[in-house]
Amino acid sequence: MKPYLKIDAAALPALIAFECVARHTSFSRAAAELSLSPSALSQSVRGLEQRLGVRLLTRTTRRVALTEEGERFYDGVRVGLDELGHALEALAQSRGRATGTVRINMPRAAYNLLIAPHLASFVVRHPDVKLEFALDDGLSDIVASRFDAGMRMSETIEADMVAVRIGAAQRMVTVGAPDYLVRRPTPRTPEDLAAHECVRFRYLSSGRTASWVFQRDGRALEVEVGGRFIVNDFAAEIDLARRGLGLVQTLESLIEDDLRSGQLVRVLDDCAMPLSAMHLYFPSRAQMPARLRVFIDHFQAANSPD
Repeated sequence: MKPYLKIDAAALPALIAFECVARHTSFSRAAAELSLSPSALSQSVRGLEQRLGVRLLTRTTRRVALTEEGERFYDGVRVGLDELGHALEALAQSRGRATGTVRINMPRAAYNLLIAPHLASFVVRHPDVKLEFALDDGLSDIVASRFDAGMRMSETIEADMVAVRIGAAQRMVTVGAPDYLVRRPTPRTPEDLAAHECVRFRYLSSGRTASWVFQRDGRALEVEVGGRFIVNDFAAEIDLARRGLGLVQTLESLIEDDLRSGQLVRVLDDCAMPLSAMHLYFPSRAQMPARLRVFIDHFQAANSPD
């Protein structure tokens, strides 16, 4: 039997570099993740190819792609690096420390409401845990994208995921600036919105424009609205409402200060839509990394209503 090619510790940086380039299919994005220059990264991968005697990547001026040999090698490298990471983490856990990087996919609103205010205290308590946030208002596949967890409303989470509540229940409210409501009659029913400028939200992942949602007689009601503004960021749509350029439907907790100051006022409040709380979700509790466990515990406690 032909012996395996020996890979010593000196080759580990090149393997890490190759895995990162293959995952991103980009030298520039991989270089940014690893805090290296693209040229240094390219040299490292080229040296690995020379050592193995196999071309792993096809490079052009516009893109990077795995060769057939590169695809097979990438699968093995990815599994090997994952196993090495688990071994190092297990060693750290045996010493009573949480370490490593937690990668979380979540909407921008969840980050701003539930995560950002409590990051400083997390860093103090867990200095060896790094955090990577992918702020995404669509519905991403966290397993395929290799995230440790995601955060969404419970009704949008797949049934086979483990979900842990973070924070309180929410309400979707419709608001506008007082000067806007001086120029336009205040809507009394959701159907009245047909005569109003409504700032709409478009999901980049699907290209879909969100319907506005209400509750009437205990049942959900979706309303298609119109207006000259469409945005893909909750802060931008709230800003347009503050400027008196239209009505906005958003999470009530995002605009509590505006409501208290009177900069924005509720309309159609008797049919505002109640929503579930945000939940952090992940595939399984089995062999949960310590870094994810401390992340969940910290942000659950920080957002507890008690």
